[in-house]
Amino acid sequence: MVSSPAPNGPPRLGLLVAKNCGTAVQRNRIKRRLRAVAEDIELQPGIDYVIIATDKVAQAPHDQLKDWLSRALEESSRA
Repeated sequence: MVSSPAPNGPPRLGLLVAKNCGTAVQRNRIKRRLRAVAEDIELQPGIDYVIIATDKVAQAPHDQLKDWLSRALEESSRA
């Protein structure tokens, strides 16, 4: 995950899911799952977030996705 400062306002989320993650239906499912997890986590206002997904997201349980995203946020805030 990559984050960068943005103009003041709500946090913005960009999702990148490559074609090697499956069919269009599978890629859209991955994006829906990531958006749902991002709603559960406090994203800081004024920050742009970009998540580059892998095909593991399609099979991972919601709690594991939330843990992955939380850890990625912590790592990006330290950098």
